[in-house]
Amino acid sequence: MELKQLEYFRAIVDAGTISGAARDLHMTQPPLSYQMKMLEEELQVPLFLRGTKKITLTEAGKTLYEQGGNLLMLSDLTKREVIKSSQAATLHIGMTPSTVSMMSDYLLRFAEKYPQVHFDVHEGSTFTLKDQLENRIIDLTTLRTPIVLNGCETRSLAKESLLVMASPDHPLFEGRTSIRLEELSEQRLILSHRYRKYMLSAFERAGLVCDIYFACEDARTAMTIAEKGMGIAILPSSMLKLSSCLKACPVSDADLSTEILLAWRKGRLPGEIQDFLGLWDEKN
Repeated sequence: MELKQLEYFRAIVDAGTISGAARDLHMTQPPLSYQMKMLEEELQVPLFLRGTKKITLTEAGKTLYEQGGNLLMLSDLTKREVIKSSQAATLHIGMTPSTVSMMSDYLLRFAEKYPQVHFDVHEGSTFTLKDQLENRIIDLTTLRTPIVLNGCETRSLAKESLLVMASPDHPLFEGRTSIRLEELSEQRLILSHRYRKYMLSAFERAGLVCDIYFACEDARTAMTIAEKGMGIAILPSSMLKLSSCLKACPVSDADLSTEILLAWRKGRLPGEIQDFLGLWDEKN
């Protein structure tokens, strides 16, 4: 069984027909049909139910589709790792939007000490970077709590408060320097997904319910929606400097906070990551 056959097989299933897959792959239909015949003969099981206009998989075909995807992903990962090992050392690092400033100062110091190391920076939400770290796309990353990691180690970089943010003319902010949870429970809230359970628990402990009006993946999106006046966002305090259109207040009767973590995979670390962590220790 060849990787190319798996690619053809998955393309046929995704397209729904052999003719459709042939168009997507920019090839003619007969070679595709022949490769599927050879694949079934090698595995000694039928992969498709015959007699249907649209591709329908047998149970064996469903298993091959799922496992074949894993094999192709592993093959692609292996290719990248081999290419990476033959090139100059590159540090593949992830940064959440609110930690770019913190990390850029440190990256400058690291670059001065290790000029031979190159950087490949991935920016994204905590959940996106978590997946990239666990799938070995990046070497280490900043993340925000709350987050659950598999097979990774972390160290705490900073802790900051979660603040209530909205447009300056929002009536809730009139003459106020802080907001109570009970007042927030009556407002339309804007949250990034990772704070959803955290905030629901905070309200539940106070015997309150809340209206999560807008939930999104990225804190920058939550900030933009709050700027439009669609509700009240709850965001890390460092996000405030990214907007000139928001006013912020703390929550007076709840300790709402988030922690910035530096995370990397467990196990033997490449030299450039060891150097990175070692220099961070020197800084702190």
